[in-house]
Amino acid sequence: MTPEIIVNGKKLEEIKDQCLGIAFFEDNLKLRNEIKNLDNSINNAIGNSIKNKDFKAEKNEVKTFYINKNIKYLALLGLGKENDFDLNKLMDATSNLSKKLRNSGIETFSLALNSFKNKNYEHDIYLEKITQAITLSLYQFTKFKTRDLDKIKSIKKVTIILDNEHLKNSEKIANEASIYAEAVNKTRDLINTPPNIATPDYVATAAADAGKKNGIKCTILDEKQIEKLGMGCIMAVARGSSHKPRIFVLEYNGNGNEMPIVLVGKGVTFDTGGINIKPSSYLTTMKDDKAGACGIINILEACARLKLKLNVIGIGALAENMIGSSSYRPDDVLKSHSGLTVEIVNTDAEGRLLVADALSYSLKYKPQAVIDVATLTGASIVALGYFASPVLGNDQKLIDKIKAASEKSLEKIWQFPLWDEYKDLIKSDIADIRHHHGGIDAGVMVGGIFLKNFVKDVPWAHIDIGNTVWAKQEKGYTVKGATGFSVLLLLNLLRDWK
Repeated sequence: MTPEIIVNGKKLEEIKDQCLGIAFFEDNLKLRNEIKNLDNSINNAIGNSIKNKDFKAEKNEVKTFYINKNIKYLALLGLGKENDFDLNKLMDATSNLSKKLRNSGIETFSLALNSFKNKNYEHDIYLEKITQAITLSLYQFTKFKTRDLDKIKSIKKVTIILDNEHLKNSEKIANEASIYAEAVNKTRDLINTPPNIATPDYVATAAADAGKKNGIKCTILDEKQIEKLGMGCIMAVARGSSHKPRIFVLEYNGNGNEMPIVLVGKGVTFDTGGINIKPSSYLTTMKDDKAGACGIINILEACARLKLKLNVIGIGALAENMIGSSSYRPDDVLKSHSGLTVEIVNTDAEGRLLVADALSYSLKYKPQAVIDVATLTGASIVALGYFASPVLGNDQKLIDKIKAASEKSLEKIWQFPLWDEYKDLIKSDIADIRHHHGGIDAGVMVGGIFLKNFVKDVPWAHIDIGNTVWAKQEKGYTVKGATGFSVLLLLNLLRDWK
Protein backbone atom coordinates (compact mmCIF):
# COMPACT_ATOMS: atom_id res chain seq x y z
CA MET A 1 0.00 0.00 0.00
CA THR A 2 1.34 3.45 -0.96
CA PRO A 3 0.66 5.90 1.86
CA GLU A 4 -1.31 9.05 1.13
CA ILE A 5 0.96 12.05 1.75
CA ILE A 6 -0.59 15.43 2.45
CA VAL A 7 0.76 18.81 3.57
CA ASN A 8 -0.73 20.91 6.35
CA GLY A 9 -0.05 24.34 7.86
CA LYS A 10 -1.48 23.74 11.34
CA LYS A 11 0.40 24.53 14.54
CA LEU A 12 2.05 21.49 16.11
CA GLU A 13 -0.07 21.67 19.25
CA GLU A 14 -3.20 21.51 17.05
CA ILE A 15 -2.21 18.32 15.27
CA LYS A 16 -4.43 15.29 15.87
CA ASP A 17 -2.78 12.06 14.81
CA GLN A 18 -1.53 8.72 16.06
CA CYS A 19 2.03 10.01 16.15
CA LEU A 20 4.03 13.20 15.54
CA GLY A 21 7.69 13.02 14.52
CA ILE A 22 10.11 15.84 15.40
CA ALA A 23 13.79 15.84 14.41
CA PHE A 24 16.80 17.30 16.21
CA PHE A 25 20.47 17.77 15.45
CA GLU A 26 22.88 16.33 17.99
CA ASP A 27 24.74 19.64 18.36
CA ASN A 28 21.62 21.82 18.40
CA LEU A 29 19.08 20.54 20.90
CA LYS A 30 17.36 23.87 21.55
CA LEU A 31 13.60 23.91 21.20
CA ARG A 32 12.25 26.18 18.47
CA ASN A 33 9.27 28.35 19.43
CA GLU A 34 6.69 26.09 17.75
CA ILE A 35 8.15 23.07 19.54
CA LYS A 36 8.17 24.94 22.87
CA ASN A 37 4.47 25.60 22.48
CA LEU A 38 3.85 21.92 21.82
CA ASP A 39 6.09 20.91 24.71
CA ASN A 40 4.14 23.12 27.11
CA SER A 41 0.96 21.27 26.12
CA ILE A 42 2.48 17.84 26.82
CA ASN A 43 4.03 18.50 30.25
CA ASN A 44 7.50 19.33 28.88
CA ALA A 45 8.10 15.75 27.74
CA ILE A 46 10.52 16.84 24.99
CA GLY A 47 12.55 19.25 27.11
CA ASN A 48 12.83 16.80 30.00
CA SER A 49 13.97 14.00 27.73
CA ILE A 50 16.75 16.20 26.36
CA LYS A 51 17.66 17.56 29.78
CA ASN A 52 17.88 14.06 31.27
CA LYS A 53 19.85 12.85 28.20
CA ASP A 54 17.28 10.18 27.48
CA PHE A 55 17.43 11.52 23.92
CA LYS A 56 20.75 12.70 22.46
CA ALA A 57 19.76 13.08 18.78
CA GLU A 58 22.47 10.75 17.57
CA LYS A 59 22.12 9.78 13.91
CA ASN A 60 18.95 7.69 13.35
CA GLU A 61 18.16 7.57 17.08
CA VAL A 62 14.42 7.34 17.74
CA LYS A 63 12.81 8.03 21.13
CA THR A 64 9.05 7.41 21.40
CA PHE A 65 6.73 8.74 24.16
CA TYR A 66 3.15 7.82 24.95
CA ILE A 67 1.32 11.16 25.19
CA ASN A 68 -2.33 10.27 24.61
CA LYS A 69 -3.53 13.79 23.94
CA ASN A 70 -4.16 15.25 20.46
CA ILE A 71 -1.34 12.96 19.44
CA LYS A 72 -1.12 9.51 20.92
CA TYR A 73 2.65 9.13 20.53
CA LEU A 74 5.53 11.53 20.09
CA ALA A 75 8.64 10.33 18.22
CA LEU A 76 11.93 12.23 18.51
CA LEU A 77 14.36 11.56 15.66
CA GLY A 78 18.11 12.12 15.79
CA LEU A 79 19.83 13.61 12.74
CA GLY A 80 23.40 13.48 14.06
CA LYS A 81 25.77 16.43 13.85
CA GLU A 82 24.48 19.36 11.80
CA ASN A 83 27.77 19.97 9.98
CA ASP A 84 27.73 16.38 8.71
CA PHE A 85 24.13 16.52 7.56
CA ASP A 86 23.24 16.06 3.89
CA LEU A 87 20.28 14.90 1.78
CA ASN A 88 21.32 11.25 1.94
CA LYS A 89 21.23 11.42 5.73
CA LEU A 90 17.88 13.21 5.56
CA MET A 91 16.36 10.42 3.49
CA ASP A 92 17.92 7.70 5.63
CA ALA A 93 16.66 9.25 8.87
CA THR A 94 13.15 9.77 7.47
CA SER A 95 13.11 6.23 6.12
CA ASN A 96 14.24 4.65 9.36
CA LEU A 97 11.61 6.55 11.35
CA SER A 98 8.86 5.64 8.87
CA LYS A 99 9.68 1.93 9.05
CA LYS A 100 9.94 1.92 12.84
CA LEU A 101 6.54 3.56 13.19
CA ARG A 102 5.00 1.14 10.70
CA ASN A 103 6.50 -1.87 12.45
CA SER A 104 5.13 -0.63 15.78
CA GLY A 105 1.60 -0.78 14.36
CA ILE A 106 1.05 2.94 13.76
CA GLU A 107 -1.01 3.58 10.61
CA THR A 108 -0.91 7.38 10.38
CA PHE A 109 1.66 9.91 11.51
CA SER A 110 2.72 13.52 11.04
CA LEU A 111 6.18 15.04 10.56
CA ALA A 112 7.30 18.53 11.58
CA LEU A 113 9.20 19.54 8.44
CA ASN A 114 10.91 22.59 9.94
CA SER A 115 12.63 20.43 12.54
CA PHE A 116 14.62 18.70 9.78
CA LYS A 117 15.93 21.91 8.25
CA ASN A 118 19.30 23.59 8.34
CA LYS A 119 20.76 26.40 6.25
CA ASN A 120 22.20 24.14 3.54
CA TYR A 121 19.04 23.36 1.55
CA GLU A 122 15.87 25.09 0.42
CA HIS A 123 12.41 24.18 1.69
CA ASP A 124 11.35 22.56 -1.60
CA ILE A 125 14.26 20.11 -1.51
CA TYR A 126 13.43 19.03 2.04
CA LEU A 127 9.81 18.42 1.13
CA GLU A 128 10.69 16.49 -2.03
CA LYS A 129 13.22 14.21 -0.35
CA ILE A 130 11.13 13.55 2.76
CA THR A 131 8.12 12.66 0.60
CA GLN A 132 10.18 10.31 -1.53
CA ALA A 133 11.88 8.72 1.47
CA ILE A 134 8.53 7.90 3.09
CA THR A 135 7.06 6.35 -0.07
CA LEU A 136 10.17 4.40 -1.03
CA SER A 137 11.04 3.08 2.43
CA LEU A 138 7.53 1.79 3.16
CA TYR A 139 7.45 -0.32 -0.01
CA GLN A 140 6.52 -3.99 0.48
CA PHE A 141 6.08 -6.67 -2.16
CA THR A 142 3.27 -8.91 -0.91
CA LYS A 143 1.46 -9.79 -4.15
CA PHE A 144 2.15 -13.52 -3.90
CA LYS A 145 1.56 -14.00 -0.18
CA THR A 146 -1.61 -15.81 0.90
CA ARG A 147 -0.95 -16.43 4.59
CA ASP A 148 -1.05 -14.03 7.54
CA LEU A 149 -2.11 -11.11 5.37
CA ASP A 150 -3.79 -9.57 8.42
CA LYS A 151 -0.36 -9.36 10.08
CA ILE A 152 1.15 -7.18 7.36
CA LYS A 153 1.52 -3.69 8.79
CA SER A 154 1.32 -0.57 6.65
CA ILE A 155 1.14 3.21 6.90
CA LYS A 156 -2.03 4.63 5.37
CA LYS A 157 -1.43 8.39 5.64
CA VAL A 158 1.41 10.79 6.44
CA THR A 159 0.88 14.50 7.08
CA ILE A 160 3.83 16.84 6.58
CA ILE A 161 3.50 19.93 8.77
CA LEU A 162 5.03 23.13 7.42
CA ASP A 163 4.82 26.92 7.63
CA ASN A 164 1.82 28.64 6.08
CA GLU A 165 4.21 30.77 4.01
CA HIS A 166 5.34 27.60 2.18
CA LEU A 167 1.91 26.01 1.91
CA LYS A 168 0.96 27.46 -1.48
CA ASN A 169 3.32 25.43 -3.70
CA SER A 170 4.00 22.57 -1.32
CA GLU A 171 1.06 20.43 -2.34
CA LYS A 172 2.33 20.44 -5.95
CA ILE A 173 5.87 19.61 -4.84
CA ALA A 174 4.72 16.73 -2.64
CA ASN A 175 2.47 15.38 -5.39
CA GLU A 176 5.28 15.42 -7.95
CA ALA A 177 7.70 13.83 -5.50
CA SER A 178 5.13 11.08 -4.89
CA ILE A 179 4.87 10.45 -8.65
CA TYR A 180 8.65 9.96 -8.81
CA ALA A 181 8.61 7.53 -5.89
CA GLU A 182 5.57 5.65 -7.16
CA ALA A 183 7.37 5.13 -10.49
CA VAL A 184 10.22 3.51 -8.56
CA ASN A 185 7.85 1.29 -6.57
CA LYS A 186 5.96 0.18 -9.69
CA THR A 187 9.30 -0.70 -11.24
CA ARG A 188 10.20 -2.70 -8.14
CA ASP A 189 6.88 -4.56 -8.42
CA LEU A 190 7.50 -5.57 -12.03
CA ILE A 191 11.10 -6.61 -11.42
CA ASN A 192 10.12 -8.61 -8.32
CA THR A 193 7.39 -10.46 -10.23
CA PRO A 194 8.65 -14.04 -10.76
CA PRO A 195 9.78 -15.20 -14.20
CA ASN A 196 7.07 -17.84 -14.64
CA ILE A 197 4.61 -14.94 -14.65
CA ALA A 198 6.65 -11.97 -15.92
CA THR A 199 7.41 -13.38 -19.37
CA PRO A 200 8.28 -11.13 -22.33
CA ASP A 201 4.61 -10.98 -23.30
CA TYR A 202 3.58 -10.09 -19.72
CA VAL A 203 6.04 -7.18 -19.54
CA ALA A 204 4.98 -5.98 -23.00
CA THR A 205 1.36 -6.06 -21.86
CA ALA A 206 2.31 -4.02 -18.79
CA ALA A 207 3.80 -1.41 -21.14
CA ALA A 208 0.64 -1.39 -23.26
CA ASP A 209 -1.55 -1.01 -20.17
CA ALA A 210 0.56 1.90 -18.89
CA GLY A 211 0.31 3.53 -22.29
CA LYS A 212 -3.46 3.14 -22.51
CA LYS A 213 -3.99 4.45 -18.98
CA ASN A 214 -1.86 7.55 -19.53
CA GLY A 215 -2.58 8.43 -23.14
CA ILE A 216 0.83 7.28 -24.41
CA LYS A 217 1.07 5.61 -27.81
CA CYS A 218 2.32 2.03 -27.42
CA THR A 219 3.43 -0.36 -30.15
CA ILE A 220 4.23 -4.01 -29.45
CA LEU A 221 6.43 -5.91 -31.91
CA ASP A 222 6.02 -9.70 -31.84
CA GLU A 223 8.57 -12.31 -32.90
CA LYS A 224 7.52 -12.23 -36.56
CA GLN A 225 7.89 -8.47 -36.77
CA ILE A 226 11.20 -8.59 -34.89
CA GLU A 227 12.55 -11.18 -37.30
CA LYS A 228 11.26 -9.26 -40.33
CA LEU A 229 13.12 -6.16 -39.09
CA GLY A 230 16.36 -8.15 -39.19
CA MET A 231 16.97 -8.16 -35.44
CA GLY A 232 19.08 -11.30 -35.51
CA CYS A 233 20.65 -10.63 -32.12
CA ILE A 234 17.35 -10.52 -30.21
CA MET A 235 16.00 -13.51 -32.10
CA ALA A 236 19.10 -15.56 -31.27
CA VAL A 237 18.87 -14.90 -27.53
CA ALA A 238 15.18 -15.87 -27.52
CA ARG A 239 15.57 -19.11 -29.50
CA GLY A 240 16.06 -21.38 -26.50
CA SER A 241 12.82 -20.31 -24.79
CA SER A 242 9.21 -21.23 -25.45
CA HIS A 243 8.37 -17.61 -24.59
CA LYS A 244 8.72 -15.50 -27.71
CA PRO A 245 10.53 -12.15 -27.72
CA ARG A 246 8.76 -8.83 -27.69
CA ILE A 247 9.69 -5.18 -28.16
CA PHE A 248 7.56 -2.39 -26.77
CA VAL A 249 7.75 1.21 -27.96
CA LEU A 250 6.12 3.89 -25.80
CA GLU A 251 5.89 7.36 -27.35
CA TYR A 252 5.18 10.30 -25.05
CA ASN A 253 4.62 13.56 -26.90
CA GLY A 254 4.79 16.61 -24.67
CA ASN A 255 6.40 19.12 -27.01
CA GLY A 256 5.11 18.96 -30.57
CA ASN A 257 7.69 18.22 -33.26
CA GLU A 258 10.79 18.45 -31.08
CA MET A 259 13.33 15.66 -31.60
CA PRO A 260 12.73 12.98 -28.96
CA ILE A 261 14.96 11.63 -26.24
CA VAL A 262 15.00 7.85 -26.57
CA LEU A 263 15.38 5.57 -23.56
CA VAL A 264 16.28 1.93 -24.26
CA GLY A 265 15.89 -0.79 -21.63
CA LYS A 266 17.24 -4.32 -21.48
CA GLY A 267 14.47 -6.78 -20.61
CA VAL A 268 15.78 -10.32 -20.14
CA THR A 269 12.90 -11.77 -18.14
CA PHE A 270 15.09 -14.61 -16.89
CA ASP A 271 18.73 -15.31 -17.63
CA THR A 272 20.11 -18.80 -17.22
CA GLY A 273 23.29 -17.76 -19.03
CA GLY A 274 22.29 -20.00 -21.91
CA ILE A 275 24.81 -22.67 -22.89
CA ASN A 276 27.38 -20.82 -20.78
CA ILE A 277 25.11 -21.54 -17.83
CA LYS A 278 25.48 -19.54 -14.65
CA PRO A 279 26.55 -21.16 -11.34
CA SER A 280 23.50 -21.98 -9.24
CA SER A 281 24.22 -19.22 -6.73
CA TYR A 282 23.86 -16.64 -9.52
CA LEU A 283 20.52 -17.91 -10.78
CA THR A 284 18.26 -17.08 -7.86
CA THR A 285 17.71 -13.40 -8.66
CA MET A 286 17.90 -13.50 -12.44
CA LYS A 287 14.37 -12.17 -12.72
CA ASP A 288 16.07 -8.81 -12.12
CA ASP A 289 17.66 -8.94 -15.58
CA LYS A 290 14.56 -7.22 -16.98
CA ALA A 291 15.04 -4.15 -14.79
CA GLY A 292 16.09 -1.74 -17.52
CA ALA A 293 12.92 -2.31 -19.54
CA CYS A 294 10.71 -2.27 -16.42
CA GLY A 295 12.07 1.11 -15.43
CA ILE A 296 11.46 2.56 -18.90
CA ILE A 297 7.73 1.74 -18.66
CA ASN A 298 7.29 3.65 -15.42
CA ILE A 299 9.50 6.55 -16.43
CA LEU A 300 7.29 7.11 -19.48
CA GLU A 301 4.16 6.86 -17.33
CA ALA A 302 5.63 9.43 -14.92
CA CYS A 303 6.44 11.77 -17.83
CA ALA A 304 2.75 11.73 -18.74
CA ARG A 305 1.59 12.23 -15.15
CA LEU A 306 4.03 15.13 -14.70
CA LYS A 307 3.11 16.59 -18.12
CA LEU A 308 6.77 17.18 -18.97
CA LYS A 309 7.36 19.55 -21.89
CA LEU A 310 9.45 17.24 -24.06
CA ASN A 311 9.14 14.18 -26.26
CA VAL A 312 10.34 10.87 -24.87
CA ILE A 313 10.32 7.44 -26.49
CA GLY A 314 10.86 4.30 -24.42
CA ILE A 315 11.96 1.06 -26.07
CA GLY A 316 12.14 -2.22 -24.19
CA ALA A 317 13.76 -5.31 -25.72
CA LEU A 318 12.28 -8.42 -24.08
CA ALA A 319 13.46 -12.02 -24.26
CA GLU A 320 14.21 -15.02 -22.05
CA ASN A 321 17.67 -16.59 -22.21
CA MET A 322 17.10 -20.32 -21.74
CA ILE A 323 18.85 -23.56 -22.63
CA GLY A 324 17.36 -25.79 -25.32
CA SER A 325 18.12 -27.54 -28.58
CA SER A 326 17.60 -24.25 -30.40
CA SER A 327 19.73 -22.10 -28.10
CA TYR A 328 22.36 -19.92 -29.66
CA ARG A 329 25.97 -20.99 -29.12
CA PRO A 330 29.47 -19.66 -28.67
CA ASP A 331 31.04 -19.38 -32.16
CA ASP A 332 27.68 -18.48 -33.78
CA VAL A 333 27.71 -15.44 -36.04
CA LEU A 334 24.58 -13.26 -35.93
CA LYS A 335 23.44 -10.50 -38.23
CA SER A 336 22.22 -7.51 -36.25
CA HIS A 337 19.53 -4.98 -37.12
CA SER A 338 22.27 -2.52 -38.08
CA GLY A 339 23.71 -4.97 -40.60
CA LEU A 340 26.87 -5.62 -38.57
CA THR A 341 27.75 -9.28 -38.06
CA VAL A 342 28.49 -10.35 -34.51
CA GLU A 343 30.58 -13.32 -33.39
CA ILE A 344 29.31 -14.90 -30.17
CA VAL A 345 31.88 -15.57 -27.47
CA ASN A 346 29.76 -16.20 -24.37
CA THR A 347 26.00 -16.77 -24.31
CA ASP A 348 25.80 -15.23 -20.84
CA ALA A 349 26.59 -11.86 -22.42
CA GLU A 350 23.14 -11.82 -23.97
CA GLY A 351 21.95 -8.45 -22.73
CA ARG A 352 24.19 -6.43 -24.99
CA LEU A 353 22.74 -8.30 -27.97
CA LEU A 354 19.20 -7.18 -27.10
CA VAL A 355 20.34 -3.63 -26.43
CA ALA A 356 22.37 -3.50 -29.65
CA ASP A 357 19.37 -4.27 -31.85
CA ALA A 358 17.16 -1.90 -29.84
CA LEU A 359 19.73 0.92 -30.07
CA SER A 360 19.99 0.46 -33.82
CA TYR A 361 16.19 0.46 -34.12
CA SER A 362 15.93 3.64 -32.01
CA LEU A 363 17.75 5.65 -34.68
CA LYS A 364 14.64 5.58 -36.88
CA TYR A 365 13.09 8.14 -34.52
CA LYS A 366 15.88 10.67 -35.28
CA PRO A 367 16.58 11.24 -31.56
CA GLN A 368 18.46 14.17 -30.09
CA ALA A 369 19.94 11.69 -27.59
CA VAL A 370 19.75 7.99 -26.73
CA ILE A 371 20.28 6.54 -23.25
CA ASP A 372 20.23 2.83 -22.53
CA VAL A 373 19.80 1.23 -19.11
CA ALA A 374 20.87 -2.38 -18.69
CA THR A 375 21.94 -4.94 -16.11
CA LEU A 376 24.86 -5.50 -18.43
CA THR A 377 27.84 -6.72 -16.41
CA GLY A 378 28.93 -8.33 -13.19
CA ALA A 379 32.13 -6.33 -13.71
CA SER A 380 30.23 -3.26 -12.48
CA ILE A 381 30.11 -4.89 -9.03
CA VAL A 382 33.86 -5.46 -9.04
CA ALA A 383 34.46 -1.86 -10.10
CA LEU A 384 32.03 0.06 -7.89
CA GLY A 385 30.38 -2.29 -5.41
CA TYR A 386 26.62 -1.99 -4.95
CA PHE A 387 26.14 1.74 -4.42
CA ALA A 388 26.91 3.45 -7.74
CA SER A 389 26.48 2.54 -11.40
CA PRO A 390 28.93 3.10 -14.25
CA VAL A 391 27.98 5.54 -16.99
CA LEU A 392 29.80 5.88 -20.30
CA GLY A 393 29.06 7.17 -23.76
CA ASN A 394 30.11 9.13 -26.81
CA ASP A 395 28.93 12.61 -25.78
CA GLN A 396 30.34 14.42 -22.75
CA LYS A 397 27.56 17.02 -22.64
CA LEU A 398 24.98 14.25 -22.30
CA ILE A 399 27.01 12.49 -19.61
CA ASP A 400 27.41 15.79 -17.74
CA LYS A 401 23.62 16.16 -17.75
CA ILE A 402 23.32 12.66 -16.28
CA LYS A 403 25.90 13.55 -13.63
CA ALA A 404 23.88 16.62 -12.67
CA ALA A 405 20.73 14.50 -12.44
CA SER A 406 22.63 12.05 -10.25
CA GLU A 407 23.44 14.81 -7.78
CA LYS A 408 19.78 15.78 -7.54
CA SER A 409 18.29 12.29 -7.49
CA LEU A 410 20.94 10.91 -5.06
CA GLU A 411 21.32 7.86 -7.33
CA LYS A 412 25.08 7.63 -7.68
CA ILE A 413 26.85 7.16 -11.02
CA TRP A 414 30.51 7.23 -12.01
CA GLN A 415 31.87 7.88 -15.49
CA PHE A 416 34.00 5.20 -17.13
CA PRO A 417 36.11 5.77 -20.26
CA LEU A 418 35.53 4.51 -23.79
CA TRP A 419 39.09 4.69 -25.06
CA ASP A 420 39.91 3.46 -28.56
CA GLU A 421 42.24 0.84 -27.07
CA TYR A 422 39.17 -1.17 -26.02
CA LYS A 423 38.18 -1.66 -29.66
CA ASP A 424 40.95 -4.22 -30.09
CA LEU A 425 39.34 -6.43 -27.45
CA ILE A 426 36.27 -7.11 -29.63
CA LYS A 427 37.97 -7.58 -32.98
CA SER A 428 36.78 -10.72 -34.74
CA ASP A 429 38.63 -12.88 -37.24
CA ILE A 430 35.44 -14.05 -38.95
CA ALA A 431 32.79 -11.34 -38.35
CA ASP A 432 32.62 -7.56 -38.07
CA ILE A 433 32.97 -7.63 -34.27
CA ARG A 434 32.87 -9.98 -31.28
CA HIS A 435 30.29 -9.24 -28.62
CA HIS A 436 32.60 -10.12 -25.73
CA HIS A 437 36.35 -10.35 -25.26
CA GLY A 438 36.29 -13.61 -23.32
CA GLY A 439 38.15 -12.20 -20.33
CA ILE A 440 37.44 -10.55 -16.99
CA ASP A 441 39.42 -7.36 -17.61
CA ALA A 442 37.69 -4.05 -18.44
CA GLY A 443 34.28 -5.73 -18.54
CA VAL A 444 32.21 -2.55 -18.17
CA MET A 445 34.14 -0.75 -20.91
CA VAL A 446 34.08 -3.71 -23.28
CA GLY A 447 30.30 -3.88 -23.00
CA GLY A 448 30.11 -0.16 -23.68
CA ILE A 449 32.50 -0.21 -26.64
CA PHE A 450 30.40 -2.99 -28.21
CA LEU A 451 27.17 -0.97 -27.85
CA LYS A 452 28.82 2.14 -29.27
CA ASN A 453 28.88 0.40 -32.67
CA PHE A 454 25.09 0.60 -32.91
CA VAL A 455 24.37 4.31 -32.30
CA LYS A 456 26.41 5.88 -35.14
CA ASP A 457 27.05 9.55 -34.30
CA VAL A 458 23.91 10.16 -32.19
CA PRO A 459 24.67 11.42 -28.65
CA TRP A 460 24.44 8.30 -26.50
CA ALA A 461 25.04 7.19 -22.93
CA HIS A 462 24.96 3.74 -21.36
CA ILE A 463 24.10 3.15 -17.69
CA ASP A 464 25.11 -0.26 -16.35
CA ILE A 465 22.83 -1.16 -13.42
CA GLY A 466 24.17 -4.69 -13.02
CA ASN A 467 25.44 -3.80 -9.56
CA THR A 468 22.64 -1.55 -8.28
CA VAL A 469 19.55 -3.45 -9.47
CA TRP A 470 19.16 -5.67 -6.40
CA ALA A 471 19.59 -5.15 -2.65
CA LYS A 472 20.39 -8.00 -0.29
CA GLN A 473 19.63 -5.93 2.79
CA GLU A 474 17.70 -2.84 3.79
CA LYS A 475 19.41 0.51 4.15
CA GLY A 476 17.45 3.73 4.43
CA TYR A 477 14.88 3.88 1.64
CA THR A 478 16.42 0.88 -0.12
CA VAL A 479 14.49 -2.31 0.64
CA LYS A 480 15.41 -5.93 0.03
CA GLY A 481 14.91 -7.07 -3.54
CA ALA A 482 14.55 -4.90 -6.60
CA THR A 483 15.74 -1.32 -6.06
CA GLY A 484 14.27 0.44 -9.10
CA PHE A 485 17.63 2.16 -9.57
CA SER A 486 17.83 4.61 -12.49
CA VAL A 487 14.17 5.69 -12.35
CA LEU A 488 14.80 8.71 -10.10
CA LEU A 489 17.99 9.48 -11.99
CA LEU A 490 16.33 9.59 -15.40
CA LEU A 491 13.23 11.42 -14.21
CA ASN A 492 15.44 14.16 -12.76
CA LEU A 493 17.33 14.26 -16.05
CA LEU A 494 14.14 14.64 -18.07
CA ARG A 495 12.59 17.19 -15.71
CA ASP A 496 15.62 19.49 -16.08
CA TRP A 497 16.32 18.76 -19.76
CA LYS A 498 17.39 21.79 -21.80
